[in-house]
Amino acid sequence: MMTNSIKAITVDDEAGAHENLRDLLTRFCPEVEILGKATHVDQAIPLIQNTKPDLVFLDIQMPRKSGFELINAFTKVDFHIIFVTAYGQYALKAFEVSAIDYLLKPVVVERLQEAVQKVILQQRQDYGARFDALKTNTAGTTFKKIAIPYRSDYAIVNIEDIITIEADRMYSKLLVAYPRKKTTRNYLYAKKLSYFENLFEELSHFYRVHRSWIVNTRHIHTYSKQDRRITLENGMEIPVSKTRKHAFETFLGF
Repeated sequence: MMTNSIKAITVDDEAGAHENLRDLLTRFCPEVEILGKATHVDQAIPLIQNTKPDLVFLDIQMPRKSGFELINAFTKVDFHIIFVTAYGQYALKAFEVSAIDYLLKPVVVERLQEAVQKVILQQRQDYGARFDALKTNTAGTTFKKIAIPYRSDYAIVNIEDIITIEADRMYSKLLVAYPRKKTTRNYLYAKKLSYFENLFEELSHFYRVHRSWIVNTRHIHTYSKQDRRITLENGMEIPVSKTRKHAFETFLGF
């Protein structure tokens, strides 16, 4: 685990952004020591190699090369990255599902302090898979991958491989298929079912059929109207609530 002292650099093509962030860190996050700054990716790479920072505040949208290309320059990303971005709402969800921290410009003090505290509490990890997920998720108009907390890190899962999401009080249980291994695995996620209902609202094949269940309809094998029961390809059975029965059957084209 890291000590309470954090060595950091800032990477941004706007001079004002550097000065604003440095000022906020000095005033509200004294545990962060700024070692230097870079205005573009090619300048940032040797700066990181020479200073070996614990944390990099990284803008994404820069001339010449994007912030993502900085990540590609390292075989192993063993420093924390907090993206500082002006991206819109869709991209911010992409950061969240990829388990990558970000600050939205203009930077809010409370969010900055929260992000710095998360860095202090976390161990250094290889962020490569999560950054790959983020690049995938920001490249299109729908999310394709999600980072799920698992053991001391994250499992990167194809969203299409999520079979069901089940409510478990303040948590949700995700059943995920691994087609190549011909197996499934359950993951516990510290979010309510409504979080996933909102997150996947543009993915019409994820359907909330019950107050306790969201089903990926692409994994449905059969549906019994009489019993209000879905049978999945793996043989698992899921109930459909009375209140959702008509809308669900309309969705299926019945």
